[in-house]
Amino acid sequence: MGVARNFKMYVLGLLFAISATTAIANDDHGSIVDKLSAVDGAQALIAALLVVDESTVLDVSIAEALDTIDGIILLAPTNPAFEALLGLEPGFLDGLSVDEIKAALPSILADLGLTISDVINILLLHVGVIGDVNESTAGVEALLAAGGVPVAGSAEPLPVSLGSKGVRINYEASVIKADDFADNGVIHFLDTVLVGDLLAQ
Repeated sequence: MGVARNFKMYVLGLLFAISATTAIANDDHGSIVDKLSAVDGAQALIAALLVVDESTVLDVSIAEALDTIDGIILLAPTNPAFEALLGLEPGFLDGLSVDEIKAALPSILADLGLTISDVINILLLHVGVIGDVNESTAGVEALLAAGGVPVAGSAEPLPVSLGSKGVRINYEASVIKADDFADNGVIHFLDTVLVGDLLAQ
């Protein structure tokens, strides 16, 4: 329950602290959730958000926060990234709807010994909030120049570096599509689900 309380306090704090900040200048992109919903290959991430929101672990909605809070930086793993994390065959999620993936996730998670709290902790490694989001503050080049991206699931910014595979986040994932700006933030798509040391045995 510590995760639930911490997340609720985090979101409520953001709602008050960021309500006075300026949204990004682009005003016709749709929200972060709108953008995700329009991307073929983001169904597993949306399904994971919905599974968490429909559980009894949190009494706040992560999807609603992504839809309404300004200044979001979302590091969005693609379906193949989730296939690798969950031990699924490559292409297993191809053609499946969000509802189909959402229905299958609880049993897949149980088989792997993962709880909803584990999923929440993983998702929070992918969500950051800063004040004003634009190319100079939250674009991938800006994050690279800053050397890190602040996220809810880590006390320190996750390292951002340039390697042989391009821009890397936390030395775990490569950015495969950057700077997809929404009305309330930006999405950087990743080839790997960030787990840090959350799943270390």
